[in-house]
Amino acid sequence: MLNNNKRQNHKKQAEVSDSEEDRLSKLPEGIITQILSFLSTRESVQTSILSTRWKYIWSSVPALDLTYSDFESKAYSRDVNFRKRNVRDNFLNVVDRLLTGHSQHVLDKVHIDGSSSGTHDGSHTNAWICAGIKRNVRKLHLLGLDSIKPHELHQSLLSSNALVILKLDLNVILNFPMTSTCFPNLKVLKLEHLVTFKDDTSAQNLISSCPVLEDLFISRNGSHNLRTLNLTSWSLKKLVLRYYGTSDDTVQIIVIDIPALETLDIKDEGTQEYLVRDLSCIINAKLDVSNELCDDPISYGTCLFELLIKRIFNVKSLQLSELTMFASLK
Repeated sequence: MLNNNKRQNHKKQAEVSDSEEDRLSKLPEGIITQILSFLSTRESVQTSILSTRWKYIWSSVPALDLTYSDFESKAYSRDVNFRKRNVRDNFLNVVDRLLTGHSQHVLDKVHIDGSSSGTHDGSHTNAWICAGIKRNVRKLHLLGLDSIKPHELHQSLLSSNALVILKLDLNVILNFPMTSTCFPNLKVLKLEHLVTFKDDTSAQNLISSCPVLEDLFISRNGSHNLRTLNLTSWSLKKLVLRYYGTSDDTVQIIVIDIPALETLDIKDEGTQEYLVRDLSCIINAKLDVSNELCDDPISYGTCLFELLIKRIFNVKSLQLSELTMFASLK
């Protein structure tokens, strides 16, 4: 009797367990791929071992998220240089295969982080950009990719009607000829460290030709090859600037003509002059404009502070660095 009860209990537990295990697999494929899109590509691929049905579902996920460090943790070799080259080549080959391969389903997001991968042939990044544009990617993040020498970003990027968010931290030169409109639907643009412009005109064309750009972040150790950075936009609402270095290697003049700007965040260690036209809509401001590297950082900060503070009279939240605060009291 006891044995019969035990068998029945085991059978019920098995039925419940089977039911619970099958619940996720019974979801429509569209929902499963949406769930997998919140995982990294490496984690998504690992689900292929769950069952026959799951074997290829990961390949329909509308996101590609690959990080060099994931490949590095799986590499073993006593020769450090050999291991690094091997991991880097493997990383680049996998990205090539997944992004430029035969699959042509639409990608919502591409996030490639090659931090610590070392230098490589810049042709990879242009091939990835072209592939992403063909697959109507909306969010493109290419980070930590240092090529052997700077190369121009492929012009096909300009024609993307799908791109909404673009984040670049790679060794590229941005060359934007005069055009009426580029990035027609781009709302967020983030340019970091390794990115440079061909000249002042390219920088001005890029910012002024994005009709719906709302959020701009620029960070640089040096000048981007620029003497004047002209920031002119009718749509921009948030501007974050990070310039590090001495006045000899940073931008000399920054022009801000953004009537609709609501948030301004500046940390600047070397720009010699700001020309500000209209900041009457500023609600939030964070300023750190005192150059500790120059002979008289307080005087430097005083000039820039007075120029900026007189134009943000409607501000509701104002944060000042310690040196900027001293400059304001001088």
